[in-house]
Amino acid sequence: MLQRLNMSGQNVMQAESFWLRHRGLILQALILTAVWFILSGRLDLIYLFWGFISIAFTMWLFNRLRSIPLADHEPYGSTRIIIPRLIVYLVWLVGEIIKSGVYVTYVILHPKMPIQPMLVRFTSKQPNVLARVILGNSITLTPGTITLDIQGDRFVVHALTRDTEEGLVSGDMESRVAQLYVQVCKAEDMCYDIDLTTS
Repeated sequence: MLQRLNMSGQNVMQAESFWLRHRGLILQALILTAVWFILSGRLDLIYLFWGFISIAFTMWLFNRLRSIPLADHEPYGSTRIIIPRLIVYLVWLVGEIIKSGVYVTYVILHPKMPIQPMLVRFTSKQPNVLARVILGNSITLTPGTITLDIQGDRFVVHALTRDTEEGLVSGDMESRVAQLYVQVCKAEDMCYDIDLTTS
């Protein structure tokens, strides 16, 4: 009887150990599977087969790329994103994309077309390379702004109007990205050394 309890206790510990060692891969597989089901909408055997192949390949490629440093002495996995904050950030980003899309549509359809294109150069305090990549991609996803270059902490962004430039250098998006990594920061401290070039 005691031996059975020891065996079942060992099985539970092995299962917990397996979960702790592989939880990232398991969660990654579940998220990719959910995205694949949402995008494909098919449950035929051939689609399931190719979905499995594409998910396995994506996971293999992602895990191979994790070991490649993005910058000198700064590997991809040096810090971890806090998942609940990432979810909140993504919801906020979708809202910003919608608001910016409506604003850019208004600007383009306005009879006077009040476009003032400009290049904005600024420095942003981000905790690591991946945070800078997330910030650059978030800026590009938001209508009216495109990230043209990132060199270290220095960003070069094309802004369509003065309003989009002001929203860009307010530091709000920068502070939200930094907070994905537990960095406590104020929006006004995140964006500095701002230089505008109008055309």
